[in-house]
Amino acid sequence: MQFSKIEDILGYTFKDKKLLQTAFTHSSYANEHNTKNNERLEFLGDAILEFVITDKLFKLFDLSEGELTKYRASLVSEPTLSFIIEQLKLDAFILKGKGESHNVVDSKSIKCDLFEAIVGAMYLDGGITKAKTFIVSVLGEQIEKLKSEGLTEDPKSRLQERLKNQKIVYSTTKHGESHNPHFKCSVIINGVITGYGEGTNKKSAEKQAAKNTLSKLKKV
Repeated sequence: MQFSKIEDILGYTFKDKKLLQTAFTHSSYANEHNTKNNERLEFLGDAILEFVITDKLFKLFDLSEGELTKYRASLVSEPTLSFIIEQLKLDAFILKGKGESHNVVDSKSIKCDLFEAIVGAMYLDGGITKAKTFIVSVLGEQIEKLKSEGLTEDPKSRLQERLKNQKIVYSTTKHGESHNPHFKCSVIINGVITGYGEGTNKKSAEKQAAKNTLSKLKKV
């Protein structure tokens, strides 16, 4: 394992290299080589990450509990943490089983787990101060964005909040070839089609449809 390269990226040198290796060991590799996987470190890191981010947000923002919870959720979410791992190119070092190679590299969930496992390993090796320094450093850009822009919620969440208890249905269809799919989505509210959206995947089509519906509602 390329310990020095990983440590250069992390900005931290591990005293116990076994901890670092375990943090990067997916269960598929562990099963094939009869070694520890990173799941326990992930469990620990998840708790430390939540504590550090909660402490940081509490000191930065004079907001209600509900708003602070939303801010924290956006920072410790799977999309955010997997993006950080991709940005740092740490996913290239994941130890994975032969049969899981492709799935592991592409999985945002596994990249998120890796982030949490790194935090757990860093805490055990260097204490809370080292773990906190790493977390605040790599999530600094996202934290600054919250300070300047606030929380930009997903259009689907905003639509649901706007319409409260009304029934919202997303009807999505797939078009085109399997290697180049195109998705179309209709938003149906109380049985009436109120907006449309298109995208290269189901999620983006639904977001676009929700955004289209919100735009129409503003004009009413």
